[in-house]
Amino acid sequence: MSAYSSLLPGHAYRKLPGEERVDHCSASHVTYGGLNLHGVIELTNFQVVFIALPNEASSARAPKSFHGSDKKRYILKLPLGTIRNIDQKSNQGNISLHIVCKDIRELVFAFPDCGRSLGFCENLKANAFPAISKKTLFAYLYGAKCIANSVFAIDGWDVYNPEEEYHRQNIFTNGWRITKINMDYRLCDTYPAILAVPWEVTDELLVACAPHRSRGRIPVLSWLHPESKASLTRASQPLVGVQGRRSSDDKELVRQLRIANANANNLLIFDARPQVNAIANMGVGGGVESPAYYENVQYMFLNIQNIHAMRAALTKVFEACFPLPDDTRWFKQLADSKWLYHIKQIIFAATSVADKIENHKTSVLIHCSDGWDRTTQVTSLAMLMLDPYYRTIRGFEVLVEKEWCSFGHKFAQRTGGPTDGGIYLPPNSSSSVVNETGGGRPSSPEERSPVFLQFIDCVWQTMQQFPHSFEFNERFLITIMDELYSARFGTFLFNSEMQGRDHGVRERTISLWAYINADIQLYQNPLYTPAEISGHRVIFPQHALAQLQFWTAYYIRWHPLMRLQEPIARRERALILIMKRFRELTAATQRECAKPTLNNVSDNSTHSRSRSNSSKI
Repeated sequence: MSAYSSLLPGHAYRKLPGEERVDHCSASHVTYGGLNLHGVIELTNFQVVFIALPNEASSARAPKSFHGSDKKRYILKLPLGTIRNIDQKSNQGNISLHIVCKDIRELVFAFPDCGRSLGFCENLKANAFPAISKKTLFAYLYGAKCIANSVFAIDGWDVYNPEEEYHRQNIFTNGWRITKINMDYRLCDTYPAILAVPWEVTDELLVACAPHRSRGRIPVLSWLHPESKASLTRASQPLVGVQGRRSSDDKELVRQLRIANANANNLLIFDARPQVNAIANMGVGGGVESPAYYENVQYMFLNIQNIHAMRAALTKVFEACFPLPDDTRWFKQLADSKWLYHIKQIIFAATSVADKIENHKTSVLIHCSDGWDRTTQVTSLAMLMLDPYYRTIRGFEVLVEKEWCSFGHKFAQRTGGPTDGGIYLPPNSSSSVVNETGGGRPSSPEERSPVFLQFIDCVWQTMQQFPHSFEFNERFLITIMDELYSARFGTFLFNSEMQGRDHGVRERTISLWAYINADIQLYQNPLYTPAEISGHRVIFPQHALAQLQFWTAYYIRWHPLMRLQEPIARRERALILIMKRFRELTAATQRECAKPTLNNVSDNSTHSRSRSNSSKI
C-alpha cells in the first residue's frame, strides 16, 4: 500500500517534519473514485488532506471493507507534487476545482462561492506550482528538519558511490579506467562527474569527441560482463547531419570500445529509435553512425517510440481508468492506448541487448537522440537482466542513481516536477531564486513523458515472470513512483547531477533511499532466492503481449472497488520472518552435519590403521 493511500481510516494524521498548515476550508461536495463525500479540506505546504465527515464515508457507494467503522474518520492525502493540472470553475453559486494528478487519479472539490473559498483555491494553486509563485520547496524544509533531528540513521546519499560501483564491476583489471575530466561538468553538463572509459582512451580524446555527439554525451561505460568482458556503453546520437559529417576522434573512441573486448571482433550499435526517426534526425543535424566509416560495427534499430507517443499512450490509459473503468469498453480502450505494446518493445530491446552481451559475448553501444530517455530505459533494464546485484534492494537503488539520476534523465521536465521552471530556496541559502528554464515558467507540456514509469512497469513485468529473482516487492516499486511525484525527497528533484550539486541536494535534502532503508522489511520479497542459490544469474523475460499484464495494482489502485480484499502486506511480513527463520535453521543444520561425529572419527581411525597394516604386509 502506498504512503498516500486513498481514504485511510483514522482519527488524525501525523504531519511530516517541516510540514505546516497553510489554509483550510469546508467542501460541500467531493467526487473521488466513484464516491461522493463532503468534509473538511486542509492545505499544508506539502499536501492536500481531505477528512470526510463522520458517517459520510460509510454511506458512499463502496464495500464495508473499504470504510471500516462508522466511528472513524477517513482521510485522503494528496501530495501537491502529484498535481498535474487544476481547473477552476464557478457555477450556480459554487466553485469547483477539478484536479488531475500525475499518479493516474482525479478528483473534484466543490465549495460555496465566497471569499473564503476563493482564497483557499488561490492558496492551493500557489503551493501546487511553487516555481511560478516562488514558494519554498518542501524537500528543503523537510530535509532541514530531518537532518537537524537525525530522523534517519542511514544517509541514503551514501547508497551509490561511482568508484565503488566500478570497483564492484572489476573494470580496473580488465582494460578500463575512470576519468574525472567531467568533475566540473564542462565536458558534458548532463553527464556524471566520474566516467569510465577504455584504458587507452585519453582525456584529450574525450574532449575532442564531445562536439560530435549530441549534448556532448560521448560513449562511456555502463556495465562490464564479469567473465567475457563484453561491455555495455551508452551515448547520444552522432551529429552527422545531411552532410554526413565525420569525426576521426569519435571513430577512434568507438574502435577502442570494440577492441577492449578480446572475445569478439565486432561492436554492435543499438539505436533505440525507429529507423525512420533516426534518419529524420539527420535533417536537424543528428543521425546515425555509418558502418562504412566505423570499422567492424553492426547497426540495429530497436523501434522504441518517442516521448510524445508515450505521453499520448498514458493519456489514453488515464481515460480508460477514470472516472470509472467501463467493463464494456475496457479491453478495447487498453488496446487502443498501445501502452502494453510500448512496454513490450522496451522489454524486447533490453533482452536483445542482454542476449548479445551474455550469449554472444559482443560489446554493445546504445543511443537514441540525446541519450537520456530511451537509452536509459534500455541500459538499466538490460543491466537488471544481466546482473543479479541490481535485483536486490540496494542494487536497484544503485541502478536508479547511476543510470537515471547521474546520467541526466530529465526528471523535473519529464514529470513537471516542482523545480521545472526555477526554484525558490529557503532564506539561508546562498542563492535565492534560480530559474532553470527562464522566467520562472515551466518547460513546455510537450516535454512531459512517462519514461521512468515505463521502466518501472517493465521491472514489474519481469518480476511477474521471475517472482523468486527479486529481493524487493511490488510495494517497493509503487513507493518509488509515489515519491517521484511527491517531491518530498531530493532524489528526483532535478534534471541532472550538476543541477543537484548546484542546489545542495545531497547536503540539504533527504534521499528516498534513506526513507526506504529505514523500514526495509516493508519492501522485501518473501519468495526471493539469491542467484548464488538459484543459479539464475541472468534472466530473459518474455516480451510477447500474451505474457504481459496490465498493472492494475498501480494504475487503478485509487478505485475503491479495486482495493485488495486481503491484508497482503501483513502476510508478506509474516512470511519474510518465517523464511528468515527457515534459512537460519537450514544453515545451522548444514553446519551441524558438517561436524565430524564420534562414529565417523572412529571409522576413519580404523580405516587408517587398516591401510597402515596393509602397507606393512
